[in-house]
Amino acid sequence: MPNVMQQLFIMNIESLLKEYAAYRAFNKSDSVINMRIPHQILERIKQLADQQHVPYQSLISSVLFSLANIEEQK
Repeated sequence: MPNVMQQLFIMNIESLLKEYAAYRAFNKSDSVINMRIPHQILERIKQLADQQHVPYQSLISSVLFSLANIEEQK
């Protein structure tokens, strides 16, 4: 059985974004986080977001949303 991170990588980015957009339609973001990550990772995330024509922060939020709800997706 794949672990949580493997499951996220298996998921299509487009489906992650759609799922997150549906959630956001009814729920407002009310928390702010500040985190440090290696520059190379952030650049890769920005590339992936550009490929999907979405802001990179939305991509990060969609992955975090899916990670937080991974048990519901089984």
